[in-house]
Amino acid sequence: RQMRNLVEELLELAKTDSGQNKSEFLKLDFSKLVKNTLLLFEPVIFERGLTLSSRIEDQLYINGNAQHLQQILDILLDNAQKYALSPGWVRAELTRIGRCRCRLSISNTGSTLSDDELKNIFKRFYRADKARTRDGSFGLGLSIAENIVLEHHGRIWAESNNGVNSFYVELPTEL
Repeated sequence: RQMRNLVEELLELAKTDSGQNKSEFLKLDFSKLVKNTLLLFEPVIFERGLTLSSRIEDQLYINGNAQHLQQILDILLDNAQKYALSPGWVRAELTRIGRCRCRLSISNTGSTLSDDELKNIFKRFYRADKARTRDGSFGLGLSIAENIVLEHHGRIWAESNNGVNSFYVELPTEL
C-alpha cells in the first residue's frame, strides 16, 4: 500500500512537471468546497482530541479544477491534524484579499518549525519531523500542493510562531 501511494504521488508530480496535468478550469464556489472538506475532516480531527474551528467567507469563486483544489485541502488538513499536538486545535480560514484574491489558511498547534524547516518544507521528500518515517507518507504532499497552487496562478507558504504552524494559499478570485 505504501509503495502504491508513493508511485501515485510521484506520477502526480511527474505529470505536473511535464505539463501533462493541465486540466479544464471551471468557475467554482471555493467557499463551499472548503466547508464540505472541513465536514469530512471533522470526525478525524475530533478523534485525535483536537478542536476544529473555522471562519469561511461565503461565495468566493475561483477559476480552477475542483479535484486538484480538493487535493490541496486534503493535504493541508491531513498535515494539520497529523502534526498537531493534542490537546490542541486546527483552524481553517478563507477570506477575500482585495478585489481579486482570496487567502486560505490552515493552522494548528504544534512544534514550532525552524527557519530552515520552513525554507525546505515544500521540497520533495523533505520531512520536518524525521520521527514520522513510517506513517505512510513520503514528504511529497506539500510539493504536490505547491504545484497545484502554481497551476492555479497562486502562491503557498508556511509560517510558524510560538507553537502555531500556519499554511497559507492565495488564489485569484472570479467576480
